[in-house]
Amino acid sequence: MKAIGKTQTEAEGAEKKGDYFAIGLRVGLGPYHYNHQLEPKSILILLVGGRLEDERGKVVGSQLGKMNKNKNMAREQHEEENALVIWNISNCPIPDGHDPLQVVPRIQTALEKLRRDRPYGPLSITAISNNLTEIPGEDVMRKLSSTGISLKHAHGVQTDLYQWASRNPPPATIMVITVHEELEHLASTFSGLEEEGYIILPTYPQPNPAPPSLPKLCFWETLLSDADNKLVTTSRLIFHGTGGYPWSCSVCYFDAPILEDFTNHLKSETHAYFEWDRFARKNKIDRTNPANMQLGRSEEWDLLAKPDMIRRAEVLKLRGAFAPPRSRPVDAKSFKEPFKSGE
Repeated sequence: MKAIGKTQTEAEGAEKKGDYFAIGLRVGLGPYHYNHQLEPKSILILLVGGRLEDERGKVVGSQLGKMNKNKNMAREQHEEENALVIWNISNCPIPDGHDPLQVVPRIQTALEKLRRDRPYGPLSITAISNNLTEIPGEDVMRKLSSTGISLKHAHGVQTDLYQWASRNPPPATIMVITVHEELEHLASTFSGLEEEGYIILPTYPQPNPAPPSLPKLCFWETLLSDADNKLVTTSRLIFHGTGGYPWSCSVCYFDAPILEDFTNHLKSETHAYFEWDRFARKNKIDRTNPANMQLGRSEEWDLLAKPDMIRRAEVLKLRGAFAPPRSRPVDAKSFKEPFKSGE
């Protein structure tokens, strides 16, 4: 491929010096061949003396760089990006002395700082826990809900990440607030989302001592106490919940239109049963054995446990030789409920 205005030797030297660049590639146009692996049949554009020329020496875009710069600047100034904050409140609780009502503006201003104080589009914040009635407790739950935070009973954040991403294409930003161990577990998920164009912002409790190489935004405590936060935000906060409701339980597939319905559900025998059923399934407990089913615990429990036990026994009978081997018996002391029924 011929370099405009240069011999092959001069072009090779210019390549090393960075005097010109190729935006595209078209193989075999002349004695000088640019051997980088780009798509064939595209156009070679070289920067010569401040001008953009094609392989015929025609100026094709002296204003191209300026136009792209202006376009990017306009996009940054006017384009709003959706943002999601997933907060595992079980392992990143609100530190003592911090007002729950200030969590939302602290998060909002931290995110807006990344865009040089330009607002995001719709911002969703979801606090997830497998024991919300204990951490953070009903009083804090009520305060968080009043500020626009969705509350969800769940045992992880990965499902929410995928669900939100499926409805909010990039460019978009996802902040995940949890402990370092869970962030490591989500590393492959983050990598896939970043490849699609999402910006991932992991935030976790500050180690002691904190590595100086890590930015302040990484630390949960610093984000909440940052004196630079102006606490005046313009991002639009919207509820992120299943079924259109801001309170949900992923274990029971339950959505609540009001907070009181949600807290009552978390204290119910129905919720306790499905938590136990999840535990039994993960630990391969034989749920066809009546001795394992805690029958007689309550009428509500029995109405759920007995039909499930009978159905599973029938399925195993039909499968016959193809049924999986019998699971180990349950250890009655191995399951710890997140609350005591009736509290």
